[in-house]
Amino acid sequence: MKKLSIITAFVAILCFGMTKAMAQNTNPAIAQFVEQYFPKATVQMVMPDDDDIDVVLNDYTKIEFRLNNEWKMVDCEHSTTFTSVPATLVPEQITAYVNSNFPNAIIKKLEKKFMGWEIELNNGLELKFNNSFKVTEIDD
Repeated sequence: MKKLSIITAFVAILCFGMTKAMAQNTNPAIAQFVEQYFPKATVQMVMPDDDDIDVVLNDYTKIEFRLNNEWKMVDCEHSTTFTSVPATLVPEQITAYVNSNFPNAIIKKLEKKFMGWEIELNNGLELKFNNSFKVTEIDD
C-alpha cells in the first residue's frame, strides 16, 4: 500500500511538472489568444489530447482549442479575474438576445459547436443557438 501511494505521488508530480513545462512552451497562437482576450491572466496548464487542447489559466479560466488552434470553448465560471466571457468573443446576435431576454445575466461559458453555439449564464440557464443564431433550446 505504501509503494502504491509513493508511485501515485510520483506520477502526480511528474504530470504536474509536464503540464507546467507545457505551459511555459505554449503554442504561439494560443499564447496570443490568451494575451489578447485575457491580458490579466497567464497560462497555468496545457493538456493536449487526441482531438483538442485544454488550457487552464492561473485565474481558473478554462479554454479549449481545436488542434488547428481555433478556440472552441471559453469557461469563466470559476475565474477569479473575469466575471464573464470577453464580449468580443460573443457573437453580436447572442449578446443582443441575452441583453433583450435576460438583461441582468452574464455569459459565463461560451462554446462553438458544429451545429451552432451553446452558452451558460450566471443565472444557471443554458441556451443553445443554431448557426443562424436562433434559440433551439433553453435548459435550467
